[in-house]
Amino acid sequence: MPDMKAQTISLHEGDKIALQYLGAAVVLQWSNLPEDVRKSLLQQADAVGGLPVISALHEQIQALIRRVRAQAHLRSLR
Repeated sequence: MPDMKAQTISLHEGDKIALQYLGAAVVLQWSNLPEDVRKSLLQQADAVGGLPVISALHEQIQALIRRVRAQAHLRSLR
């Protein structure tokens, strides 16, 4: 897996909502992604500049993924 170098993202008006949709799509497809792609995405997330710093980023991402999976599982039981 390539080492992700730090990169800064500059957002324009309207980009936040596009990132939310893209992020939601990634979360919803997380279990379908190959393990090396998941690791690369987490590594890249650590290397993004220009966004607010979030402590325990990996843990927050994993918690979000678990919540979405649990919600999907509950919906499938209905």
